[in-house]
Amino acid sequence: MTLHLSMRNRVEQLDGLRGIFSILVIAHHHNAFRDSIFYNNFFVINSSLFVDFFFVLSGFVIAMNYIEKIHTAEDFVTFLKKRFVRLYPLLFYTEVVFIIANLIGDHSAFKNMTDMRLSYYLKSGLDTLTFMGSTPILGDWMGINYPAWSISSEMISYVIFGLVLLFIPSKKYFIFLLLSIACVGFIISKNEYMLVYDYGFVRGLLCFCMGIFTFSFLKNKSFELTFLEIPFLLLLVAAMYATHHYEWNLIRLIFPILFSIGIIIFASSSGIVTKLLSSAPFQYLGKISYSIYLNHAIVLIFINICIFRVLKAEPTEPMIVFSLIISISLTILYSHFTYELIEKRFGKYLKSKFDL
Repeated sequence: MTLHLSMRNRVEQLDGLRGIFSILVIAHHHNAFRDSIFYNNFFVINSSLFVDFFFVLSGFVIAMNYIEKIHTAEDFVTFLKKRFVRLYPLLFYTEVVFIIANLIGDHSAFKNMTDMRLSYYLKSGLDTLTFMGSTPILGDWMGINYPAWSISSEMISYVIFGLVLLFIPSKKYFIFLLLSIACVGFIISKNEYMLVYDYGFVRGLLCFCMGIFTFSFLKNKSFELTFLEIPFLLLLVAAMYATHHYEWNLIRLIFPILFSIGIIIFASSSGIVTKLLSSAPFQYLGKISYSIYLNHAIVLIFINICIFRVLKAEPTEPMIVFSLIISISLTILYSHFTYELIEKRFGKYLKSKFDL
């Protein structure tokens, strides 16, 4: 029990890493000027891979909290209600905000795409709000709030996780292994790891399963891996460099494994990086990282419109980095309020309605 509680504390430290990675995803999506040195480099271009860390960490946390708690249909339904309450308020809010922004004026500068009709926004919104945004079931187009595809993948992983524990608990790890192999096989057959709006749930499920295996590996063990903190970060950067400079797309399959190793290291260390991740600023970034992730696209669009279209600033390198800094700052500020008002307050309301 002591080890379990210790690991739980370490997961809270990993929230700092999740906060940092959510900021790096903003930099990746700040891609209106693709020739800028602040986008056109191996690190930022491949920062979309940090979404896979979110999936792996999610699998780890969910396994830690629920792997022994889903035995009946009632347990399964309660689990899904809790996950729905966690995800849906902000997902719904950000989707509505994006739809309204896109519909402002016939030629609104907020539009993601041109010449789209109301029917597109309604269909795309339905796709997102039914958690189908990472599947081709309702359409494999880019969502209006384009990062939201991963929330679909998360929910699908939760459902599969719960069903496995409900119906095949004695062979759960074997089933998760088979699912992982099936996901890898599908990705290889497509010759594409970066599945997003069409079959992104496959990529997400693979990473989620890696998180489950990571928990299984750590739950009865104790390590001291402080000495691997810096080497791991260097290895991660080197892997991103290799990914950028070699054309074999499937090299990205190493990242779920790398992120799993990273969780093992940072859950078993007490070095300077871990202490930094545990500091209040990074902990807060981790706490509001879900809001940061779903808010940043609308903020990026708004800031770039204001700076480069309304104020007609020249897209010089200093102005591009200025717009990135302003976008990150405003996203964090905006996310503070959506975390408090949407995630927490509306989440609390739904909990009372669902009797959770």
